[in-house]
Amino acid sequence: MVKITKKTKPEMLIPTASMSDIAFLLLLFFMVSTVFVRERGLRVTLPQAKKIEKIPRNHSATIYVTNSGMISIDDLEISIPDVQWVMQRKYMEDFNVIACFRTDKDANYGIMSDILNQLRKANTLRVSFEAKLKR
Repeated sequence: MVKITKKTKPEMLIPTASMSDIAFLLLLFFMVSTVFVRERGLRVTLPQAKKIEKIPRNHSATIYVTNSGMISIDDLEISIPDVQWVMQRKYMEDFNVIACFRTDKDANYGIMSDILNQLRKANTLRVSFEAKLKR
């Protein structure tokens, strides 16, 4: 009797030796062929200062804010809710009143935001932020 032996199928292997080279070439191809879209954004025309205007002190109310959170308007210490009432009184006395902020550079911005909200309620919408000139 003849013995029939099954032939084993040869294993199919994919060579992986050059797989990293192929991945690198694909990466390089996509990097070179990709077009990056440059964002245009909004066109904003920023104002240019021609000169520095001095605010007349007879039409201004200076608001001082320290880095510890103390607030004073024209040397009168007040709290944040009182800003509205003081500025309404100043607005009734002079309709051209300008609120001038002189704040410490380390002052909390939240306090200044609260003061601006109180100024809005008092209808004192002319606001100036004072700073020292860099020399």
